[in-house]
Amino acid sequence: MKRFKILLIFFLISDLAIINAQDDFETKLLNQFHKITSEEMMVWIEKLCSPEFNGRLTGTPEFIASAEWVAIKLKEWGVKPAGDEGDYFQWFDQPYTVVNDIGNLSLKITQSDGSVIIKNYNYPVEYYPGMNSGNGEVTAEVIYAGYGVSAPELNYDDYKGIDVKGKIVLVNRDVPYADTRNPEYKKWVGYCYHQYKLENAVKHGAAGFLYIDGASANPNILYAPSIIVCGIGTQPLSDIFAGLNTSNTELTTRIKKTFKPASFNTGKVMTIRANTTRHPEGKGCNVIGIIEGVDPKLKNEVIIIGGHLDAVGRAGKVVNGALDNASGVVDIMGAAKAMAQSGIQLKRSVMFLFFGGEENGLIGSRFYTQKPVFPKEKTITFINLDMVGNGTGLSVNASNPYKQLLTYFEEANSKYIHRQFRGSAPEPMEYYGRPRSDSFNFSSIGYRTMSIGTPGGYKRVFYHLPGDDPDAITIDIMEDVAKMIYVALTNMANDTTLTFK
Repeated sequence: MKRFKILLIFFLISDLAIINAQDDFETKLLNQFHKITSEEMMVWIEKLCSPEFNGRLTGTPEFIASAEWVAIKLKEWGVKPAGDEGDYFQWFDQPYTVVNDIGNLSLKITQSDGSVIIKNYNYPVEYYPGMNSGNGEVTAEVIYAGYGVSAPELNYDDYKGIDVKGKIVLVNRDVPYADTRNPEYKKWVGYCYHQYKLENAVKHGAAGFLYIDGASANPNILYAPSIIVCGIGTQPLSDIFAGLNTSNTELTTRIKKTFKPASFNTGKVMTIRANTTRHPEGKGCNVIGIIEGVDPKLKNEVIIIGGHLDAVGRAGKVVNGALDNASGVVDIMGAAKAMAQSGIQLKRSVMFLFFGGEENGLIGSRFYTQKPVFPKEKTITFINLDMVGNGTGLSVNASNPYKQLLTYFEEANSKYIHRQFRGSAPEPMEYYGRPRSDSFNFSSIGYRTMSIGTPGGYKRVFYHLPGDDPDAITIDIMEDVAKMIYVALTNMANDTTLTFK
């Protein structure tokens, strides 16, 4: 009987210790949860969008200054460096181009009496100067070249049967094959890239390049000094097709249906002028911070959450990149500060990864996957945040084989945040969407990749345009994203039952 009483007391004490530990965990968790505030996050947004950083174009001194500022904050909060040589930075070469002014785009219109009218287009709504354009001016006929793709192995060539030497080519983004979930899409991926399209135009002798890209800034187009580049909007495109009894929409629909090019000489003459300076000496970097796990075994596993720090810089006017992607950076910063200062010891390691060079062609994320801090097999997941600052709800996406990772975010929302939540786990696919964001470089080589979004956006999106400023984001949804990340990653890092088949 005495032994029974001793055992009973032991179990009661053990249960009480567990309850106290749980209460202590909850107290610490909530203490920092309530310290994630929209007021502080807005200060960070305004800092990243300040003239000091001049649009954060990777390669520029201003981008490096923004990376140093993020690193200073991580150090201030006690997040350890995980970059090169014990620092926060993972460096890579990144040449860049300065666009000195807005340039010009005009159309030559010949009247029935032989007189000529020059129609000049308006920046930035109707055209945008090519951010990696060569310097100079070209006046030439516009040649429609579909998607600008030459893929002999796919029996497809937009340049077949047309001569573009010395001419201006008109090219769409993406490729004719649109089903990104089909394994066949893999064959087309390399032809999606803006860099490839310009390189192919140069190879065929084009002197000018008009990109049907919504007249927005794109520093990820290849730099070639021999070609003048310009992005165009709906009005110049409409003017090019005026009187031709067809449209770009009609042609691209036909191309997607038949997989046969529809290239032709438009007969329209345009002038593109660009004033640019090339800087081959540019340097870029990723910023990498880590909270190291304390479990002897699990600390060798890592959860990575990342987003791109860079924006598209300045072309006539600065593009501050508040939504794209200071929003993602600040969401991660909010969670990082809370996790580092919560007093909760994490069993697994958690990495905070801020990429450079996303806008230049996913450079920083590709560089990380080639030189990872943790091996892929020890990475629980990579979670990407890109443009997560305009909306009313929360979404988290993963692939079906590891959909259990969604539960950490679902539970964080249902218990503490109470936003409309959408968790998506589609059937397995080799490629996680189009190669337009850093998640692609992880998912395409087998990392378990997730992404966070904020559906229900109600503010205008100034995608790669002047106007992407702090007032273009919704700061209260950003606060809730940071809080969801903080809770979900804390629980994920400490779940000893987390396994994958």
